[in-house]
Amino acid sequence: MNITIERVRHPHEDERVTSLINKLNQSLISISGNDGTRNASIDDFTHEKALFIIALSGEDAVACGGFRPLLPQICEVKRMFSLKKGKGLGLKILSTLEIAAKQFDYQQIYLETRKTNENAVAFYLKNGYKIIENYGIYIGREEAVCFSKKLS
Repeated sequence: MNITIERVRHPHEDERVTSLINKLNQSLISISGNDGTRNASIDDFTHEKALFIIALSGEDAVACGGFRPLLPQICEVKRMFSLKKGKGLGLKILSTLEIAAKQFDYQQIYLETRKTNENAVAFYLKNGYKIIENYGIYIGREEAVCFSKKLS
């Protein structure tokens, strides 16, 4: 599968992004009963130190993800999703975000997922993320599991 990665500067105006996010929301509802929209707005990715990307297979958007500033040296990965499971798209998106985060001068990445999202938990652990204490809005939320990775 030939994949290209494209930055989307105005994700809220891009129908490809909207379609992927709608599918992500439905997937999250089936996994955890919550679509995650309360914790991440697509507008969060228009900040100057934020990034949103999509993976394209030909003309078709097949995966997405982004990061937004959390603290001056820490960004937060949000809205990671792939239509095609087991094809390496998640790793391609995550690796691209990690490289870009370094270029934005971030030193660390944080993220959150639900404990019931076992595939996501295993994916992040496999790719060098460590479980940390819940941060920010996730403090005290038993259903949440938070991760961190230092960028080197």
